[in-house]
Amino acid sequence: MHRRHFMSLAAAASLPLVTSTAAAQDFPKAGKPIRIVVGFAAGGPTDTQARALALEMGKILAVPTIVENKPGVSGGIGAVEVARAHPDGHTLMYISDGVVTQNPHTLRSVPYDALRDFTPIAQLTAGGVVLVMHPSVPANTPQEFIAYGKAHPGKLAYASFGAGTISHIYGEVLRQNTGIDIVHVPYKGSADALKDLLAGRVQIMFDSPSTAMQYAKDGRLKILGSAGEKRRALMPDTPTLLEQGLPGFEIRGWNGLFAPAGMSPQVLQKLHAAVAQASRTATFQSLLATLAFDPVDETPAQFASVVQRDFDRWGSYIRRTGIKLD
Repeated sequence: MHRRHFMSLAAAASLPLVTSTAAAQDFPKAGKPIRIVVGFAAGGPTDTQARALALEMGKILAVPTIVENKPGVSGGIGAVEVARAHPDGHTLMYISDGVVTQNPHTLRSVPYDALRDFTPIAQLTAGGVVLVMHPSVPANTPQEFIAYGKAHPGKLAYASFGAGTISHIYGEVLRQNTGIDIVHVPYKGSADALKDLLAGRVQIMFDSPSTAMQYAKDGRLKILGSAGEKRRALMPDTPTLLEQGLPGFEIRGWNGLFAPAGMSPQVLQKLHAAVAQASRTATFQSLLATLAFDPVDETPAQFASVVQRDFDRWGSYIRRTGIKLD
């Protein structure tokens, strides 16, 4: 979908800047704040990262840099606002990957074009979920869990943060790839899902590593493995699900910064330089460690390739699982 257009955007982002620098010299405009729109409520990991980034970017660019929360439609309300904004670098969007890689496939109606309406600036973090299990299940590896599930069809349930979320998608991938008969129990957020998982009312969930590690330390949960093609930097002793013979869980979540489509290469380069500098500060790096995210430092062209790749891969998974939301 729109691959040629999107990859041409990635190529343009990597061209040497031999043209006039007037656009870059005019950015940022004195006294005009930079808005970073977050399509989720305040307090979550995406919002927390965005606020730390805004603080450092404001210092570097010497203009007020603020975060505005526009929650709703799985990040879609904020995405539409940014897609319609002028691409002068003063309106940006900090999102988790699902807004541009999953929503276009899970939602029947998406009011923005994920690959045409935005300019990728920088991927700042790589996250990804881990598969966690209540200790009442007599298993310690994914294969042991699968064997137990097949021996007890319909007796196990997996929790999700809500229909169409990564925890739901990966839960369905697990069900389909292993053939176990397991029931999906959707919740209105990760906190509610975790509460029932800890109580043993559901048995497994794909959850964030920071939460999982907290409860695994005292034995209240077991971590069976992590999503991704390689082990997480902050969890080097936790093998991936792929390592343990479970393909289909190679995609890691991420957070990144976008601008509206049509941004000049000069402004893009200046923004990316500021973001890269901000992301290397001790404050931002310390926050990522606390949230159990790995830092990422890539060019806009590399980031655009990641978006296209994950858009295609999630599309393949979601079509296979049949998840579709109104």
